[in-house]
Order: sequence, then structure tokens, then C-alpha cells
Amino acid sequence: MIAIKQITLSELPELQKISRQTFLDTFGSDNSAANMKAYLDHAYGDEPLTKELTDPNSFFFFAEDNQQILGYLKLNINQAQTETQGPTALEIERIYVNKAFKHQGLGTKLFQKAIEVAKYHGKSEIWLGVWENNAAALKFYHKLGFEQIGDHVFQLGDDPQRDLIMLKKL
Repeated sequence: MIAIKQITLSELPELQKISRQTFLDTFGSDNSAANMKAYLDHAYGDEPLTKELTDPNSFFFFAEDNQQILGYLKLNINQAQTETQGPTALEIERIYVNKAFKHQGLGTKLFQKAIEVAKYHGKSEIWLGVWENNAAALKFYHKLGFEQIGDHVFQLGDDPQRDLIMLKKL
């Protein structure tokens, strides 16, 4: 049975492992090894993840089955958002599922957790950034009712990439 549980600082090594693996699986074939290494070291090192895990405005969750980590979710509110979208917004900064467990409804379960957290904190909209070339993710977010409201640059090593800003009102 799939469980969605909040991650604690004591689970930093497991979070690093799933973060690095899912990011590499998702974007590795479309980017240079040097840019991937630069991003993985910058985003998923001990220091940045510890800071994020201890931020009271950020929330991490694992999707687990029999203590096996299948995917994870990172949410931000208030000042923890990567871009200010206002006091009514919750950001889904990361939502990743291990490639062996995709197409089993885990992304939807993680998204439902995001809605639950948003409502708990009195938020009325959810936003995220998604790479313009990630067709599978774009299809998933459109299916969930997200609409593009803008774009921004996502810096991957020395490669500036375009992310689409998507929003869903609750």
C-alpha cells in the first residue's frame, strides 16, 4: 500500500539518493554530463537540502510502499517559494517518481498531497515551473487543470533553459 509521509532531516541520505536519481533519469539524456553534475551538486548537496528540510515554509514527502521510496514531493509557501506568487500560493518545486514506478498513479497521489497541504495552509492556488521540453510532465499538468501563466529561466549548469510557469486555482 502506498503511503505519503513527511520527510525528516534524518532521511537526508535517502532524499539525496532519490533526488539525484530521478533528476538524472528525467533530464540526463537531454543535457550534458557537466551541466547535470553542476546542477546535482548545487541542488542536492548536504548543505542546500539541510537548509530546505529545516525551513518551516518547505515540506518534503516520500511516496513509499513497504518502506521502498518510489518518489517524492517538495512544496514551498510564503518566503520559501522560488518566485513570489503571492500569499495565496503554494509552489510544487519538485515532484518526481522513480522511473520504475511511473504510470501507476503516484504523481497524482503526490499532487493530491500538495492540494491537502495547500488547503491546510489556507492557499487557494498551486503553481510550478516545468521545462518546456518535458512533454510528459506538461501533459500530466494539463490533465490536472494547470494553465500556463508565464515563463522563467531555469539555470542548469551553464545552460539557461526555459521553464513554463503553470497555475491551478483550487
